[in-house]
Amino acid sequence: MKNVIYYFTGTGNSLRAAQVIAERLGDTEIISMRCDPKDVLSESAERIGFVFPVHHWTMPAYAIHFVERVKLNAKAYIFAVSTPGLINGGCQDKLAELLQKKHCILSYGEKVYSVANYVAMYPAFPNPDKRVPKTEKQLEYIAQEIAEKKLRNHPHANSITRWLAPRKMQKFIEHCPSNDKYFSVWDDCISCGLCAKVCTCHNISFENGKPTFHHHCSQCMACISFCPKQAINFPKYTRERKKYHNPHVTVTDVASDRKQYPPQKAERSHAGGAWGGAVRIT
Repeated sequence: MKNVIYYFTGTGNSLRAAQVIAERLGDTEIISMRCDPKDVLSESAERIGFVFPVHHWTMPAYAIHFVERVKLNAKAYIFAVSTPGLINGGCQDKLAELLQKKHCILSYGEKVYSVANYVAMYPAFPNPDKRVPKTEKQLEYIAQEIAEKKLRNHPHANSITRWLAPRKMQKFIEHCPSNDKYFSVWDDCISCGLCAKVCTCHNISFENGKPTFHHHCSQCMACISFCPKQAINFPKYTRERKKYHNPHVTVTDVASDRKQYPPQKAERSHAGGAWGGAVRIT
C-alpha cells in the first residue's frame, strides 16, 4: 500500500475520518490500532496517518502504546487528525513527542469536532443531525489537503489545558482501565458477541454466554453503544440515555481491523440512525 492510516475508534467518529481520507487518497489501507504493531508495519509507506479520539484531553492510552511500538518510515509524510467532542487538549502534542522519539516528523495536524459519545457521563452531544454534516464537510477539506501533502502545524494545548491536565485528568487516566468494573450486563443479553467484536482493546471475552471485562478498558463506549439490546450499562445510568454511533459506519466496519481503499468489492450498509437504532451486520 502506498498510504497507511492507523485509527482508534469506539463509536465510529475516527474510523469515519480515516475512511474519508482513504477514499480521497486511494491506494490506502486503514488499520485499527488494536492490531499487533509488529504485524502492521509501514516502513515503505509514502503517507502515514494517525486518526484518533481525545480521551481525558490526550490520546487514548491504547493508541499511545501502539504508536510507541509500531515501525514507521521516517521519510514519510505523516499526518494526524483528532476527533474531539469538545476539548482537543494535548493529544497531538503527545503524538508529535512520540514520533520525535522515532526520528519522525508530524507534517500535518488537524482536529475535527465530532459528536461527544461518553455516554457513561452524559448523553451524546451536540445533536448528530447538525454536527455530523459539518464534520463531513471539514473531513473532505482535510482529505484534500493531505492528498496535496500540505504542511500544517498541529493544534497545541493552550496554557490552561497544560496546567490543568496533570492536576485534573491524570487520576481519570490511571483509573480508566479498571472502570469497566462498573459495567453491568442485564438479562436482555442475547450472547450475540458484538461487544467483544467492537471492543477497541480486546477487553471482553464470554463466560457462560455473558460478556466478561478484563480491566484494560479504554472507556470508548463501543460495547454500550452497539449492543442491540442495551444489555450493557454503566452500571444502570446509561440505560435510558440516547446512544450514538457514527451514521456513516456499520458495526462490521468497527469490528474490522483492516480495510483497503478503493475496496476490493462493494460492501456498504448503514447501521441504523445517528441515535443508535437497529444494527445490521453486512
